[in-house]
Order: sequence, then structure tokens, then C-alpha cells
Amino acid sequence: MTDEERDEARTAADAVLAGVREALRRLEAIPDAAVRARAAGLVLREWPAERGLASEIRREAVDTLHRGGMDFPEIGEAIGTDRSRAWRIWKGMS
Repeated sequence: MTDEERDEARTAADAVLAGVREALRRLEAIPDAAVRARAAGLVLREWPAERGLASEIRREAVDTLHRGGMDFPEIGEAIGTDRSRAWRIWKGMS
């Protein structure tokens, strides 16, 4: 993976994270402190399930690379990991 590709991935990730932070900041706008605290608690409780969405997006991207003809050493290099981790991501194990 080239420095330019790493920078592109970092820029994309930063934009997504900024959107997540912006969405979470909406909790601060809830005027009733008790409702705000309960809402924040619900977000915290449900957050692990949402993490699965990012994993599925990554798995689908690895699958797209694999179906496009890349082998797992190439995929690992492209996504900044090793071939065995790329394979585990593809299999839904990581």
C-alpha cells in the first residue's frame, strides 16, 4: 500500500468518524438531563451491534477485491494487513 493510498483511506475514515462524532454530539442537545443520560446510555448499550456494520462493510470490500482477481497476499497488502488476516476477514472470522 502506497503512502498516497494510506492517506486516502485515512481521509475517508476521518470523514466518517467526523460524521459519527457529529451524530453523537446530538445527545448534548437533549435539554432534559435525565433524558439525555438515558439516551446516551441506550447509545452505549447498542453501540457494539453497530460495530458489526463496519465489519460487514470491510468483509464485503475484501470479497469484492477477491472476486476481482486479487489473491489474499495482494489483498492483505492493499488493506494494510497480512494475507492470513485478509483471509479471516473474507471468511467473517475477523
